[in-house]
Amino acid sequence: MRWVDAWNDLAAIVGDARDKPCLLPDGCVVTVEECEAWLQNSAYEGYTVQVEAGWVGHRRGVIASRRADAGI
Repeated sequence: MRWVDAWNDLAAIVGDARDKPCLLPDGCVVTVEECEAWLQNSAYEGYTVQVEAGWVGHRRGVIASRRADAGI
């Protein structure tokens, strides 16, 4: 499943610091747990999801993104 890879990437980025903020494409800043749910829901809606390390405000965090699959 597509979201499993993104969850693994997310875990690698946050490590033990699960208090890192996650920025969603709509500008919302959420917790790691909320980001995991967003990734899973987005994949079920047919999107390809991705996360990368980046700056969220003035803190190191996670930038989440999604794109529509070409085959859908």
